[in-house]
Amino acid sequence: MKNNNAQGNGVIGNAAQSDAIRHHKGPAMVIAGPGSGKTFVIVQRLLYLIEEMHEDPSRILVITFTKAAAIEMQQRFYKLTDSSYPEVNFGTFHSVFYQIIRQSKSGKQNLSIADEGFKYRLIRDILNEPLIKDTLKKNGCDTKEISDVDIKDIITDISRIKNTGEDINKVKVSNLCKASFKDIFGLYNRRLREFGKLDFDDMICRCLEILQSDSELLSLYQNKFTFFLVDEYQDINSMQFKILKLLSKPQGNVFVVGDDDQSIYGFRGSDPGIMLTFEDSFKEYGPRKIILKHNYRCGKKIIENACFVINENKKRYNKDIIPGENNSEGYVITRRFKDKASQYKAIAAYLGGGNVDPSRVAIIYRTNQEALLLAACLKENGIITNLDAVSKFFAEDEAVSIVMSYISFACLGHKRSDFLRIMNKPMRFISREAALEETINEKRILDFYKGNPSKKKDVKKLFIQINMISHLRPYLAVRYIRRDIGIEKLYPGSKEALDKLQERARSYDYADDFYRDLKNELEAERSEKNVSKGKANGKCVKLLTMHGSKGLEFDIVWLPDLNEGIIPSRSAETSEQIEEERRMLYVGMTRAKTALIMSYIAGDEDNPMLPSRFLRPIRHLWENKENNHSSPSRPSSGSSTISSNSTSSR
Repeated sequence: MKNNNAQGNGVIGNAAQSDAIRHHKGPAMVIAGPGSGKTFVIVQRLLYLIEEMHEDPSRILVITFTKAAAIEMQQRFYKLTDSSYPEVNFGTFHSVFYQIIRQSKSGKQNLSIADEGFKYRLIRDILNEPLIKDTLKKNGCDTKEISDVDIKDIITDISRIKNTGEDINKVKVSNLCKASFKDIFGLYNRRLREFGKLDFDDMICRCLEILQSDSELLSLYQNKFTFFLVDEYQDINSMQFKILKLLSKPQGNVFVVGDDDQSIYGFRGSDPGIMLTFEDSFKEYGPRKIILKHNYRCGKKIIENACFVINENKKRYNKDIIPGENNSEGYVITRRFKDKASQYKAIAAYLGGGNVDPSRVAIIYRTNQEALLLAACLKENGIITNLDAVSKFFAEDEAVSIVMSYISFACLGHKRSDFLRIMNKPMRFISREAALEETINEKRILDFYKGNPSKKKDVKKLFIQINMISHLRPYLAVRYIRRDIGIEKLYPGSKEALDKLQERARSYDYADDFYRDLKNELEAERSEKNVSKGKANGKCVKLLTMHGSKGLEFDIVWLPDLNEGIIPSRSAETSEQIEEERRMLYVGMTRAKTALIMSYIAGDEDNPMLPSRFLRPIRHLWENKENNHSSPSRPSSGSSTISSNSTSSR
């Protein structure tokens, strides 16, 4: 990053970066736009605190939102200091909260984190509760038709409520099961407690409750850390903020770095309003605001037009983002197409024309669905993408894997590994503690539940089913596990994979032959995918979503399908949601270093389509036909499907 202008006293950086790095005590907010060197500022400030201000490195806590970000930040700091200060604490919000819970009185018990698979199975089980099932049916929702995507929406709403602390009696949700959502929410949390589980969002709620009720533990952590540095502060939610505010008392040494224009995780409960009110929240400590206005990533025209777009948002800090001295002019190239097929054809022609290195290009979409459709088209044209290794062989499907574990357990020895996979699919609430031996014995599990008649009944039923499977040919065994045991209902999105499995089983008489052949085929497929993945990691085009692109940068970026209903999404109704959608477009635009290509679908007379309202401030780019810049290469590849010329100037 070209921002190395010496400012004296050993601190490197531009004037604003130097100001941020040399901030010592009290709260400070650094507004760091795209490509402004925020990681550089954080690691340099760590060094400044330790070596210039002689602060104790063990009392510094750096908080990020993902484990990968924490590791990257830590490695950058170790490289800068030659690993001289391993005492500095790096962690995610969740890892910090987990440690606090473990230190508490209630945390002495064993804590088990509910993974995504467990949460899906638990929600599926709850939806089959008679009361919930009947209520949903009365409101026109058949639980048999609820897909994994619908369950993901329920889990997302549960997560958002826990992260924002909203009142379950007043909250509005958009998932398919809103008629019973309050009951689902309550039952979900009770079942987690009954099964001794915490989900990630529970950690936030539990941690806040503990710190508010245990003054001794709160004092311990307030004294343990003197300085708090928070990365990507725009992604913070209200519960995380409350904990940060508690921990940072009484000194208020909170140093946060972020960009309110890149806050795009509202569905997780993130609230850019928290960043916008930073100065008011810490006013008793005399807070500072520092703006890093230099963008060292994007070409000048890219920055200019991205700012035209984001300046339309009302709830934001005004910023005068300017390019670094050595930034290129940059290109902004615009296109409109009659339909998606024409757009895909043009993208394929551009990437396959030999004029551009595909590894320099990213195609950034609003959602995964659009990315997968393009990936299929590019594959047909022999163009390698990062998604080529994502397509699933049917035997890799989770439901197929469960069916094969049932068959393996029933017919190839009662192995513990197989039992652990099947014992709670569907949910039976059988504990791992009941199955500790490598070979599972029904009697020992019944002995474990000798005081629980209901659970003994569930265990007996399971082993009756296992016995039935052991006497069936593979084809009938698969059908029995799907229908009678209920795997098909548990994984409604896996019907096609299960159909393929059942058809494959038709030609086998013995379970061991069927299991062995499918296992060998699966291993061969995975080996081939590893080869494909190696190729994809080379010269391949990157296809990703706007959410997935955050924090990344590419020489050339193409943003397709910039239409109403896609961005903003049809589900975006409130002004806050609309502004977040505009921020997503801004994030996508500012991933580009050299060239930004933007296109939308115009449709035809029978099916006209509208360009995104977010393009209004830059619509001149589509209207100006005086220029026809062809660098870097011609995205149109001479295709007649394109009805507007490119431009790189206003």
